[in-house]
Amino acid sequence: EQYEGGATFSFYNDMSYRWLFNKSFKTGDIIENKVTFDSSTSKWKLANKSNILKITSAGFNDGFFASIQYNLIEFVPNTFFRGIATAYIDKFDLHPYNIKIFNYYLGQQKDSLLAYLDTMQTGTVLAITGADEFSVYFGGTVGDSLKQIIKSFGSTFVDSIGWRDSWCMIGIKGDPIGSAQEVFSKSFTGTATIDTSKELLATNGYIQLPQIKNSVKWQSVFKSDSLAAGSRLDYFVRGIKSDNKIDTLGTVSFIGDSASLSFIDAEIYLQIDFVINFTANNSLESPIFKSLGVNFIPPPELATNYQVVSSTADTVLIGEDIGLSFYVYNVGESKADSFKVKVDVGNDDNSSNTIFEQVVDSLGSNERKLFTLTFNTSTGLGAKTFMIDIDSDKQIRELYEDNNFYTVTFYIKQDTSIPSLNISFDGADILDGDYISPNPEIKIELSDESLLPISDTSAITIFLNDDPIYYAINQSVLSISFNEENPKAIVTYTPELKDGDYILKVFGKNSLDNIADSSGLEKQFRVSNEVKLLEVYNYPNPTSGETYFTFKLSQIPDEVEIKIYTIAGRLIKEINIPSTDLKYDFNKVYWDGRDEDGDILGNGVYLYKVILTAGEKTEKVIQKLAIVR
Repeated sequence: EQYEGGATFSFYNDMSYRWLFNKSFKTGDIIENKVTFDSSTSKWKLANKSNILKITSAGFNDGFFASIQYNLIEFVPNTFFRGIATAYIDKFDLHPYNIKIFNYYLGQQKDSLLAYLDTMQTGTVLAITGADEFSVYFGGTVGDSLKQIIKSFGSTFVDSIGWRDSWCMIGIKGDPIGSAQEVFSKSFTGTATIDTSKELLATNGYIQLPQIKNSVKWQSVFKSDSLAAGSRLDYFVRGIKSDNKIDTLGTVSFIGDSASLSFIDAEIYLQIDFVINFTANNSLESPIFKSLGVNFIPPPELATNYQVVSSTADTVLIGEDIGLSFYVYNVGESKADSFKVKVDVGNDDNSSNTIFEQVVDSLGSNERKLFTLTFNTSTGLGAKTFMIDIDSDKQIRELYEDNNFYTVTFYIKQDTSIPSLNISFDGADILDGDYISPNPEIKIELSDESLLPISDTSAITIFLNDDPIYYAINQSVLSISFNEENPKAIVTYTPELKDGDYILKVFGKNSLDNIADSSGLEKQFRVSNEVKLLEVYNYPNPTSGETYFTFKLSQIPDEVEIKIYTIAGRLIKEINIPSTDLKYDFNKVYWDGRDEDGDILGNGVYLYKVILTAGEKTEKVIQKLAIVR
C-alpha cells in the first residue's frame, strides 16, 4: 500500500521503496493484454493463447448447415446451403482461409470441386464439411473420382456417405488413408463435429500497473526483470493530471536496474503509472518481469477518527448545550500550511449550518491540534449531526481525503413519537414505475411508537396525481380503521384506474402532529388494461450455464412460454409459465442451462423466444443469449 493509513491496494511498503509492485496484487488493480502471471515463479511473462478450430457438418435431418468456426467466429459466409464448403488451414495457428462453397444448385459444382481439389499441391491442409443433402456429389463417374481425390487427403469415411448423412474432415494432400481428422454421422444421429486447438505464445503484450498517487516530489524507480536474448521489456511512464488527463512521458532509461524520475513535475502530475511492453524474441521466448519499486516524497496527510473525537452526550433536550472535542493530525511527512477546519450541524432534512470555523496556519509532520466547542440546541428538534470537515476548501494535496471528514450524531428530543408510513399494492411492495392492477387494493399503514391513540381521519391524507382523495366523497373506495397497536391507522383504497401513469402521495401524522415524512411517501406506478410484454432480458448474459429470464407484464396473461433454440433454429428447451405463477410487472424465470434431455449445453450463441398468450392475443419477443464456460 502507499504510505501509512488508507485502504489496501495491490502494492505495499517495505524498507526500500515508498511503493512496490510485485507478486502481491489484486487482478482488478491492473490491466493486462496477452501477459500472464506465473504464480509458481512469481513472475510475469507473455501468455499462451489457444486457437480453437471447429468444423461442423449437419445433414438435412440434423440441421442442414455447414460451419467452419475459428475462435468462435464463423468463416462460412452462409452456412445454410446444399453442398460442400472447404477452407485451407494454416499449419502454424489453425487459421482458416480461402473459404470456398460448392452449392449444388448453382450447377457443375461437382466438377468444380473435383478440379479445385485436383489442383492443390501435396502437403496442403484442407478442411471439408458438407451441408444438407451433399451425398449427391458422390454419384456417377465424377463422384467416384471425387471420392478418390478426397481419399488422397487421408479420408476413411468418404465411401460411407449416404443420403442426408453428416461428415467433415481435416486432411493433408498426399497423406495415407486414415490419417485425416474425420467425423461421420448417419442421418438422424446428430451433427459431425471436429474440435481442435493449438497453444501459441503471444509475440507481444503489455501490463498497466496501478496508479501511484499523490507526491510532492518524484524521485526514482527500480526494476527487477530478466531478458532472453533478443526479447525486450519497455517501461513507459505516464503522468496523470488533476483533471485526469493522461500524458505519456516516454520510456524510462534505466542504468542497470534503476532510473531517475526527477524529470516528472509533481505539481503537474499528481499521479503516475507504468505501462510495461513485452516483446518475445524470434524463438518465441518471453522476457520476464518481476517487480517495480518507486520512491517519492508524499504530501501531508491530515486526519481524524473515532478514537480522537468525542461529544458530551448523544441525546439532549431542546435548549441544552452539547460539547464537541476532536484532534486534527498530520500523519504525513510534509508540513500542511494554511488550511481551514469547519464544523457544520446537519439536520434531518439534509440542510446544514456552520457553527465553527478556524484557519490553521501550519501543522507539521506528526503534529496534532485540539479543537473544542459548545453548541446550544435551542434551534430545533430531531436528529442532528456534527460534521467535522478538515481542509474544507481543499487547499492541501493529500494521499487520502476520506479521513478528513467525520460525523457525530446526536438527538434533540421533545417528543420521541415519530410515526412511519407503509404502502402496499395487493399485498406487495412495488418499485417506482411498476405496473399494477386496474382494480388494486392499496393499503396505507401508519405506525407510531407513542402511547397516544390515533382517531382522526386527517392522520392520513392521500393525493393521486396531485388530486386530493377525500374520505367524505370517496367512501365507496376508501375506508379507514384504527387500532391500539401498530399499525394504528390502516387506510384501504380500492380505486378503478384507467390506463396511464400515476403518482400516489401520502402524508401521515400522529396525535401530536408529528409528521412521518415532511415530503410525504410517494409511489409511482402504471396501469394498462392491455396485456403487454416488456423489457425482455436474461441475466447473466453471457452465462456459464444458469440464467434468469426476466420480463415485465402490464396485465396477467393466460400463459407465458419461453422457447430456447440453437443458432441453427433447433428447439432445445421449452418452459411454460401459467398465469398462476405470473405477477404484475417484474417476473423472473430460472433456467438451469440444460436442454430437454437434461444435457448441459455447449458454448455458443443461442436464441430464445418469449411468447405471451392472452385470449386471442399473442406477443413474441426474440433475444440472444451466450453460454461461455
